[in-house]
Amino acid sequence: MPGPGDFCHGCNRLLCRCLPEPDVDAHYEASYEAGHEACLADGYSERPMTEWVYQTGSRAKWDAEAKCLRHHMTPLRFAKLTWRHRHASDWAYILWFERQYGYDLEGYLAGFDDAGAGLPSAVCDERAHARAEAALDAYEPVPDPEPEPIQSPPQAVEVDDWMPF
Repeated sequence: MPGPGDFCHGCNRLLCRCLPEPDVDAHYEASYEAGHEACLADGYSERPMTEWVYQTGSRAKWDAEAKCLRHHMTPLRFAKLTWRHRHASDWAYILWFERQYGYDLEGYLAGFDDAGAGLPSAVCDERAHARAEAALDAYEPVPDPEPEPIQSPPQAVEVDDWMPF
């Protein structure tokens, strides 16, 4: 017999066949781990979405003191484009990526960027990831994990007196 919790609010039926709610956190973690592993396997140059740099130009100005022409670069412009497929917008690329690969693009790129920066996976080892991230933020080398104390041998070391030196 169906109980009081068996009523579906999605289709208003008793004992329906609706799919359960997707677990967003598990999907994000799976996407993160897939991006991390893809970066370790293929290298950072294979990042799915990247920013292309366009120079907007340069201008020349006469320097009266040095009596020469000085060239000044104008600020660079960053245009977000997809690397392999030129979609019209980020939204279109995100939709295509999720349909093509089945991963959340934000989680995938977060894992890809962490692996490219040399960080351990945040899903597999949260402590090591936090230590490495804090070290990068402070511009310090990544500390070793908790060092184990050196144990002295329980027995006294015997000395050989017959050695020639």
